[in-house]
Amino acid sequence: MRVILASGQVLTGNYTSRAGMHFLHRTGPTLPLIGEVSGPYQPGEVLAVEVVRTWAQVLEDAYARLHGERVPGPEPRTRDDHEQRLQALACAVAGASGNWHRGMQLRRQFREAADRIGLAAGKRTWMLNAAVWARRSNAPPTMADLWVDAVASPSCLARPRPQDFDPDPRVRRRRTAVPPFVKADPFSIPNMLHALRAASLSARVSRLGDPPHDCGQIQIEMPIKGRSRFAAIAERDWRGRMTWR
Repeated sequence: MRVILASGQVLTGNYTSRAGMHFLHRTGPTLPLIGEVSGPYQPGEVLAVEVVRTWAQVLEDAYARLHGERVPGPEPRTRDDHEQRLQALACAVAGASGNWHRGMQLRRQFREAADRIGLAAGKRTWMLNAAVWARRSNAPPTMADLWVDAVASPSCLARPRPQDFDPDPRVRRRRTAVPPFVKADPFSIPNMLHALRAASLSARVSRLGDPPHDCGQIQIEMPIKGRSRFAAIAERDWRGRMTWR
């Protein structure tokens, strides 16, 4: 707001009120770093008040500075639209690696688009890392290409499912069906986890590969004196059988 005082002084700043009193918070190169608060003002001290920018305009300007120029493309509506939009934004982020400021703006655009469908953090990381990988290879990336190992915690890195891009949250929450051959294998990761828990052991899946039924790790807390933690590591051998160590 711009305030003209009876003394002839003209002040411009952000208006705020406390306990029914009126103040003006001013910032500028000649003022302290945290700015300066003027007031409280009495009705007789003020000749005129002019609104320079509304709060909505201030928020709009801040949004424009944080997000920058929008990456071209229509607003997503369908499952495919959301996936293509996020892929386009991920590629834009990968292409802005030499410009830190623009890269941060594009990451905020990516985060905003991912928030609309509630995409998990590990799956966002997969899309961003896959876009970087695509700049140097035409081969589809594996977990080891995008991560330091062939397995990772799903909260850190996981391949998105097609249903993860669906605008309907009920569809996104549906669990992926376990393949029949995994259910039938007593040494599969889900069956081994069930067997460990049936033996009264505290066990949980800590890392998974891609696809998740081919390799992974189960973390086990052993009920012995003190604290003892072990990792049961599963891998599929060249014959297609699950092996554990």
